[in-house]
Order: sequence, then C-alpha cells, then structure tokens
Amino acid sequence: MAFLVTILKSIGAPGSIAFLLVSIALGLLCRFVWPRNRKLAHVWLASIAATYLILSLPIVAHGIADALPALPPERPSAVSEIDALIVFDGDNRRGRVAEAKRIYDEAKPGHVWLLGDVWMWDALWRSGIPYDLITPDKSTPNTRAQMEWVRRFESTRPGRAAIVASRLQMPRIAALADAAGSRALLAASQADTEPARSGFRQFVPTYYALRISRDALYEHGALEYYRYKGWIR
Repeated sequence: MAFLVTILKSIGAPGSIAFLLVSIALGLLCRFVWPRNRKLAHVWLASIAATYLILSLPIVAHGIADALPALPPERPSAVSEIDALIVFDGDNRRGRVAEAKRIYDEAKPGHVWLLGDVWMWDALWRSGIPYDLITPDKSTPNTRAQMEWVRRFESTRPGRAAIVASRLQMPRIAALADAAGSRALLAASQADTEPARSGFRQFVPTYYALRISRDALYEHGALEYYRYKGWIR
C-alpha cells in the first residue's frame, strides 16, 4: 500500500503535468503497441483532454476546493496572542509568503520558522520580515512530518504559534492539529492567483484554475488516505 501511495504521489492528481503525460503514454501504448485498439485509444485521449478542459474551468476548480472540510472558527483577536510564526512549504508559495507577512505585521512574533524550501526563506525576508528572525528547517518532507515538528515545538513552550499554509492544504493540517490537540492558530493563505468566482470569466478555462483543481483533488485523496490510516478522524 505504501509503495502504491508513493507511486501515486509521484504522478500527482488529475490536473498535474505528470498525470497528463502518463495518461497520454497509456493512450499511445493502447494505440500502437498492445492491445492495438485505435478506437479505445482515441476515446481515452479525448476523455483526458475533456477532463483537463473541465478542470481548468474556475467554477469547477472552486467547486472542488470548496468541498474540502471547513476550517474551525477563530476569534478575531487570536492573532494578537501569537508569539511565533511557522510557515509550511507547499503549493502556492507566493500566497503563503503574503499571508506570513500579514500575520507578522499584525502580531510581530519574536521568531519565524520555515519548514521547507530555501526559496521561501529568501521570499519571506524580501517581503519585509527581518532576516535574522527566520529559521529554516528542511527536515520535514511532508505534512505529517511538519505537524509532528509543530507538536514537538509546542511541547517545549507555553506560548501560541500560528501556522501558515495554503487554503487547500489547511483542512488536512486542521485535521492533524485536532488529532494532536494542537493549540496553533491556522492561517490559511490564498492561492498565488485566485480564479474568478463570478461573471463570465468563471467559465473561461485558465491554467490557474487547473492548478487549484489539481491541488484540491490531491487534498481530497490525502484526507481519505489519512482517515484510512487512522491519523485523523
């Protein structure tokens, strides 16, 4: 099972480039190698093209993303309680940087931890967060490892931290936080570019909407897998 999950993660959810390439390869294999079935191959490739077109519609992308579990409500004054900021690496990095800067400006935490890529370290201080307050930690390769890091972090201190991650990843983080009894404030960032939610543009295919669909489908699958493993309720 773990091996299968690893393969699926490497391919990505429908909407990803890797999934598209694998799907095209399967269609060509069916068309030219075994079994040689031109009609089936054409139907398959046409279905993949239609799927990607549908997933690139903003109205579809928002529908998939909005079906993710809602985040628990927080008091408006909760940000003022923050004394540490933890930024998770992942999808929509520019959105995460913008949200981290917003939290920093409002709460002025004494330290900022970055769990992930060095690119975000550079982007965070360029956004206006003091360089000497940012500590990167690249030892957390996935969401569960990031939340385990948060659990250890919270066990050593009395204050309250804020976690910044994209609005798409945050429902899974919230479920892990609930299972671990975490007291962290969950600050969900917007996508790098949010697709239109109204007007005729919500029916116009865009790459940004395709990315939202891809990431949201991945999160739906990840939540189901986490429930299957008993990591969340």
